[in-house]
Amino acid sequence: MELRAIDLLPIVEYVDEYHEGNLLSLSNWLDSAIYMFHYLPEDVFTAHERQDICHILRQLKEVFVEIYSNQNNW
Repeated sequence: MELRAIDLLPIVEYVDEYHEGNLLSLSNWLDSAIYMFHYLPEDVFTAHERQDICHILRQLKEVFVEIYSNQNNW
C-alpha cells in the first residue's frame, strides 16, 4: 500500500481542529495516554498487547515531534 499526502489529510485536520495545529500539544496528550495505559486493569490487555500499543503510540509521538522540529528548524 502506498500512502499519499491526501490519505493523511484527516490527521492534519484533526491536529488543526483539536490542537490548533500544535504538534507539541498532541505529543503531550500521547505521553499522557501512554502513561495512563499502564494503569488499565491487567485483564483488559495482555502484557504483550500493552507493550505493542505503547510502542506504537511512542512511535507516533516521535514522528510528530520530528515534524514539529523540522518545521521550526530546531
